[in-house]
Amino acid sequence: MELAFKDEREIVDHAKQLEDAEICFFPAVSDLAHRVLKSLRGTSLTHRERPDFEDLPHSLLLEAMQVDDHPRPGRKDATRTREGSVLRELREAGFAEIFANASLIANVNTQLPTDKDHNYPAYLTQFAKVIGDHARKVTDYRERRPGFDLGFLIFDESTAYIETLGAFGPDHQGRPHVWFADTAFAEIIQAAGIDCVAWLTPYKVVLGADGTHYPLPQLTIIDLSLIDDQSRVPYDAKRMKSAES
Repeated sequence: MELAFKDEREIVDHAKQLEDAEICFFPAVSDLAHRVLKSLRGTSLTHRERPDFEDLPHSLLLEAMQVDDHPRPGRKDATRTREGSVLRELREAGFAEIFANASLIANVNTQLPTDKDHNYPAYLTQFAKVIGDHARKVTDYRERRPGFDLGFLIFDESTAYIETLGAFGPDHQGRPHVWFADTAFAEIIQAAGIDCVAWLTPYKVVLGADGTHYPLPQLTIIDLSLIDDQSRVPYDAKRMKSAES
């Protein structure tokens, strides 16, 4: 028994199960975006090393990675620590033998205030680090398969965010955060030197005033050749709050 989505193949398998209504193309539909979706849903995407996936019929390479929005004071992630503790408890209770082939999704409570458990600055910081680490391998990947398009497959465990109206504004009123259009995130992605992004965000949900949950896109496919200044949206980091707070 292992935590779900800790393996690159499981990330692809999750994307494969999504319905059309859960998928967004940004800033527009393109041939490359359709090739990425067909690759994720098809059978020709093979698991390999450097980068993680290769699709010969669709001339596509994908590098998988995970990001979240957990602060890491002292380089220690409280959520990951709690997840590990829960997993050990389940193993000791014998769940690993009962459900030997099962994957576990641990929705843990760290007992921390929301802004200490996850927040926008931590989200942006970790996103920049993860993307930057993988971007250093882009030249090597392109040399291995000249002529192939190269994309990042991002499994994003962050919550949804809202740009509030500030100290004098009502709670939970303001602009929903459109992460794939956020200027700060877009600049990081564009600097990576890749062609496309498949951005999985299964935990982003906005709660309405009446208590209704409004799910956001679970998969956004971005053709970076179509991104321009009109596609990007600046946000005030000081006003960003988790939709869970």
